[in-house]
Amino acid sequence: MTGARHPRRARAGAAAALALAAGLAGAGPLRAQDGVGFRAGIGADTVYVGQQVLYSLTVSIPPDVRQRLRRNPVFVPPEARAMLAYDLPMLKADPTREGAETHVFRRALFPLTPGRYEVPPSQLTYALPQSPSFFSREDERTLRSEAVRFVAIEPPLAGRPAGWSGAVGRWRVSARTDAREGRVGDPLVVTLRVEGSGNATLLPRPVLTVGWGDVVAEDERVVLDTTPTALGGAKEFSWLVTPRAEGAVIVPEIAYPFFDAAAGRYEVARTAPIPVRVRPGDLVTLQRAAGGARGTDEVLAVRPALAGPRPVAMRRARLYAVLALLAPLPWLVAVFRRRRPRAVRALTAAERLARPESHPPGVLRALFAEALAARTGIRVEQQTAGGALAAALRREGVTEETARDAEYLRDALDAGAYAKGARAADLKARVTSVLGRIAAEARRQAARAIVMLALLGVAGVPVARAQDAAVTAFAEGSTAYAGRDYVRARDAYLRAARAAPRDPAAWANVGTAAWQAGDTATAVLGWQRALRLDPLAPDLRSRLDRVRAPQDRGAARVWPLPPLPIAALGFVLWCGAWALLWWRGRRGPARARWLLLGPAVLCVALAFALEQRLRADDLVVIATAAPLRALPALGADAGAVPLVGEVATVRERRGVWVRLMLDRDRTGWYPAERTYALRRD
Repeated sequence: MTGARHPRRARAGAAAALALAAGLAGAGPLRAQDGVGFRAGIGADTVYVGQQVLYSLTVSIPPDVRQRLRRNPVFVPPEARAMLAYDLPMLKADPTREGAETHVFRRALFPLTPGRYEVPPSQLTYALPQSPSFFSREDERTLRSEAVRFVAIEPPLAGRPAGWSGAVGRWRVSARTDAREGRVGDPLVVTLRVEGSGNATLLPRPVLTVGWGDVVAEDERVVLDTTPTALGGAKEFSWLVTPRAEGAVIVPEIAYPFFDAAAGRYEVARTAPIPVRVRPGDLVTLQRAAGGARGTDEVLAVRPALAGPRPVAMRRARLYAVLALLAPLPWLVAVFRRRRPRAVRALTAAERLARPESHPPGVLRALFAEALAARTGIRVEQQTAGGALAAALRREGVTEETARDAEYLRDALDAGAYAKGARAADLKARVTSVLGRIAAEARRQAARAIVMLALLGVAGVPVARAQDAAVTAFAEGSTAYAGRDYVRARDAYLRAARAAPRDPAAWANVGTAAWQAGDTATAVLGWQRALRLDPLAPDLRSRLDRVRAPQDRGAARVWPLPPLPIAALGFVLWCGAWALLWWRGRRGPARARWLLLGPAVLCVALAFALEQRLRADDLVVIATAAPLRALPALGADAGAVPLVGEVATVRERRGVWVRLMLDRDRTGWYPAERTYALRRD
C-alpha cells in the first residue's frame, strides 16, 4: 500500500512533521554540544492500549560542524520494551537561515498492556578533527537524549460493544467471495478486508456464522503503510465456506467493532451481504441431525437416572483427620501413666443414695441438691423464696404434685439438718422417691433432642430442593435427548449438573448431549468431570477417545484409581498400628509399628495426590481455537494453535489472559474467555 507522492506534498508533509516534532508533548531538553542539538519527544503522555505513540528524535547540525565531519554520525535508537515498534521514514528539512540541517528520526510505538512505559535514552556519536589537517586526529563526541515516559490505559467499558475483541484505530471493512456461484460440497472463499489507520497486525479475527454451510478459518494477510505519520495498513481474513444445501443463499453482513482512540468512542463497521447461488453437487453430503447433531447415524446412549453424589472429598473428611491425629493418644497415655496409680473415680450423688448405708440429714440435704442439679440444672441454694423451687421444676416439665413434694422435702431437709432427733431413714426414702419421680418426668433432654432434630430438618431443606431441581432438569434433558433436540438436552443436563455437582451421571449426559450437538469443548468438560468423579467408569474413557484432542496423556489423563478406598486403607492401617502399640505396651516390638505405619503413610500420600489431580484446580479445557501468544496481548507473536477440547494447565493469570502449559512443551498466553474451567467441585 505504498506509492509515489507529489514533491510539493512531500515537502509540506515533512514541514508539518518537523513542526510536530518540535512541539511534541513530553519532549526533553535540547542536548547541545559543539552546536549539535539532540532531543527526544513523545506524541502524548497518555494513550490507550493499541493506540500509536509517535516517538521522535531531532538532530540539528550547524554548517561549520557539518563541513568538519569526515564521516556520518552514528545513531543508536532506543530499545522498545513490551511494545511493538515500527520505524517511519526519516525526515530532513531544508537548511534554516543559519544554515543548520535538521533530521528527525520517527518511530511508531504501540503499547500492548496497560501500565507505565519508559523509552530509554538514545545515543548520537560523531567525530570532529582536532585541526584542519587531513592527518589530524579525531575527537569522538557522544550525545544522549533524555528518557521519555507515557502511560497506557485500557479502552473504556462504557459503550463497549459485545463483540469487541481489542481492535483500536479507525477502520473500514469490505467483504468478497471468490465466486458468486458454487456447488454443494465445493468450498467458497470468503475474504474480509479491514483497512484504515492503526496497527493492522493487532486486528483480531471476527466471527463468521453461516447457517447454510460449514465455516473453517483460513490464513491472514497484513500490509502496512509506513509513509504517513500515523501508521496504517490493511488486514485480510479468509474463511472456507462449504455449502450443505443448494439454492439462493446470502453471506451475511460481518460486523467489526473497533475503538476510535482519536474520537474516544466505539464504532462498528459493517459489510454488505453477498448473494451466492449454490447448485447441486456431484457428491452426497452428510446432513446434520436435528438440534445440530454430528454428521453420523450413531446416537450415543445416556445415563437413565441420576447416580447420586459421590463420596465426600477427602479434604472435607475432617472427622477422620481428627481421629487419625488422636490415634496415637492411647499409646502415649499408656506410656506416661504406666507407673502411676490409677485414680479412683468419685461416686455421684445418685450412686451414694443408692447404697444401703445411712446418711445424716445434713449429708442427705447436700446429696439431694447435687443430684437435682445434675439432672435438671437447678441449684437448690438459689431457690430460697417460697414456691421458687416448685416453679423451676415446673418449667423443666415436672408435674405440679412432684414439684410441690420436692419443695416440701427441701424444707424438711433444712429442718432436719439443724434439728436433733430427725429420722434419717425416712428422709432418705423421701429423697430417693422424689428424685426418681423428677428423673422420670423432667423433659430437658427430650426437648434438646427435639430442637436438634428440627434444626437438622431445616438444614436439609436446601439439599432436598437442590436434589428436586436436579431430578426435574435431568428428566427434561432425557426427554429432549429422546426427541433428538440435543442442544436443549445439553442445556437441561447442565442445569441438572449444577444442581447436583457431584453426580457423575449428570456430567456424563452433559458430555454425551454436547457431543451429539457438535459442541466438542462442552463434551470434553462433561466427560472429564464425570470421569474425575467416577474414575472406574469404562464407557467415559471410550467416549473421550472420540475427541481429536488427546485425552489419555498429560494433564488430561485420569488414573483409574479412586482416592477414597486408598485413603480408607491407610486410615485403617494407621489406627491399627497405634492400637497394636497400645495393646503391646511399651515393651512391644518396634517393628510392629513400622510394618503398619509405613504403608499407612504411603496410602494416605497416594490418596491425597490422586485427589488433587482429580480436583483439577488448575486445569482448563480449550473452548475455541486461537493461537498462543508470547505476551498477554492480541498483537504479540503468535505460536501454536491448541485443539478444541484440549486440556491445559494454567501456570499464571494476568487480567483476562492465562498462561497455559500443554503437552509437548507448548506454552503461551491465551484469552481466559476461550477456556472452560475443569474444577470438579
